[in-house]
Amino acid sequence: MGKWLNNDKYSNTTFNFDGINYEIKYTAKTKKPSEVPKILAVSFQPNKNASELARLFIDSVKKFTDTPYELWVIDDNSPIENLKWMDELEDVNLAFIRTEPKERGSYSNGIAMEVGSRLISRDSQYIVTFHSDTVVCRRGWLKFLLSKLDGKIRASGFRLTKERVPEGVLHVCGYLIDFQLYKELDLSFMPELPAYDIGDKIIHEFLKNGYRVFAASNTFDNSELIEGIEEPLEIRNLNVTRAFNDKNEVVYMHLGRGINKVEGKYKNREKSSFEQWSEYIKGNLFSEPALQYIDEEQIRKYNFSDSSVREFYYLSFIKNSLDSLSEGSEILYFGSDFKYWDDNKYNITYMSGLPTDDKTYDCMIYPEIIEYPGRLKTLIKYFYERLNTGGILILSNPFILREGEKEHYDFRYSYKWICDQLWEYGFREVRVVKQGSADILISLLDYEKLNSEIRNLGRKQKIAIKNKFIRKNVLGKVRKDNKLALKGLINSGIGTTGFGIRAVK
Repeated sequence: MGKWLNNDKYSNTTFNFDGINYEIKYTAKTKKPSEVPKILAVSFQPNKNASELARLFIDSVKKFTDTPYELWVIDDNSPIENLKWMDELEDVNLAFIRTEPKERGSYSNGIAMEVGSRLISRDSQYIVTFHSDTVVCRRGWLKFLLSKLDGKIRASGFRLTKERVPEGVLHVCGYLIDFQLYKELDLSFMPELPAYDIGDKIIHEFLKNGYRVFAASNTFDNSELIEGIEEPLEIRNLNVTRAFNDKNEVVYMHLGRGINKVEGKYKNREKSSFEQWSEYIKGNLFSEPALQYIDEEQIRKYNFSDSSVREFYYLSFIKNSLDSLSEGSEILYFGSDFKYWDDNKYNITYMSGLPTDDKTYDCMIYPEIIEYPGRLKTLIKYFYERLNTGGILILSNPFILREGEKEHYDFRYSYKWICDQLWEYGFREVRVVKQGSADILISLLDYEKLNSEIRNLGRKQKIAIKNKFIRKNVLGKVRKDNKLALKGLINSGIGTTGFGIRAVK
């Protein structure tokens, strides 16, 4: 056992299940009052991808839970070398089961949930249960579940399953229950197969004793709900269970068969893979930058005689971000004529300042945003209020500093600050791309130096020199970047020409 797990930070206890004593190492890093919901999540981490599943879940709870909570992660005897990362987590209570269960699956998950229910404060009012292959993805999800409880409704969840119990029970991979009622009825999370899977009997006994439960609408039970997800949202095409709040916003997702998928044992290709799950969450919910893919033909066709490598990158990003817009979409563009439009497809309005009317748009584009934080907050609020639901906001944030802009030094690097503001105002997906690697940044600096050196030459001579520079210095680096982009990798170094940000209301 790792030395880190044997220090004074961790307490020891033992619980007996079916005649077997299970050794538990646990640490309660945070303790909240009894009325604060206790979130219990089971993890099993046989490999690094399983650890990534658990990490994505934890990060989603931290990002999207805007009401007080107490989080417990109960690990089900994973290899010790896969657990060290959890020791460094802040504000997460940990319980490590260090005894191998007699069987894996529902039985071991039931033990883990039972361990969690015994470690939390006995006067806790509510507990929320999750599996590690789930995430919450909208602020207000916990308030939504809590709002459904009343004198009769004592449990709420994201999916009602009738697989084993004819009247239906909430699925344990995402439900909230009255813990005091759970204790009063002397219940347990342990499965009683074939009649009850893990957590099923709790809901069954609630119903049997005259109480009711609430289940959110979700795409597992009703696939027609997928059609109601706006097309610009990438979550529309992720083949996982998606559950909705009262505003028809996706607030929860369940990958399903997560451990089987990370171990390569799940072969249904129609369902989303772990890799697709991870890429969507990191890219659209956590706004982790990807590397921009560039169509090499666009470089060959683009006229660099009157523009720069930087301009090519952000204009390409804008063009590629419009793929989900339908014909006739209303677009507001802050700037002069855009070089990549299909003029017959969209209705485009150009503006140099903010319009004063109340017209709303399907897409708003603000290229090369250079604003003080206070000013940008006002702009984002303006964008949000004048976008239609499902509308797209496209921003580009330059990385390079030019003379006379030193006052913007800190801000021009802070795409994270911009993303935080977008989430704060209610956008549902915020995707970021790094517009060129550090190698492209070097080419951009060399290109600007070249412009200075040839400024006194004739136009034809300038064009020839610039085109030769692009073919020699940029195309090869773009090919290298594209290979990394297709693999979901980012070239080393923090340098880039800038960041592109696509957000969906």
